Amino acid sequence: MRSKIGKTSTIDVKLSNTGIDGAGIFHDIRYTNDNYGGNQNVITFEITNVSGNPIEIIYLDLEKHNHYVGGGPSTNKIKIKIHGTIELGDFLTGLQMILEAEKISNTLDPGY
Repeated sequence: MRSKIGKTSTIDVKLSNTGIDGAGIFHDIRYTNDNYGGNQNVITFEITNVSGNPIEIIYLDLEKHNHYVGGGPSTNKIKIKIHGTIELGDFLTGLQMILEAEKISNTLDPGY
């Protein structure tokens, strides 16, 4: 059963699929949002190193929390370091893509 605050559409965008010339060549960004609503809403954020500098994990403290759906390892903080100007550009373009996708989703499907 869908949540009363949820939407009927989902978001699944990937920087390399946006049609922006040269987007996602070094670091490709993917974002999904099932728009289910409330605490049951699930989003994913993925950075794939296609050909750029490695993505450095600065902090990741895995803890086991069983109070959320999925029950897998979780953390209170993830800190990464991205080296390179082009990689930064891909990252910022990816964040802009996510913002635009959410704006379009909110306009076309505001929920019920």
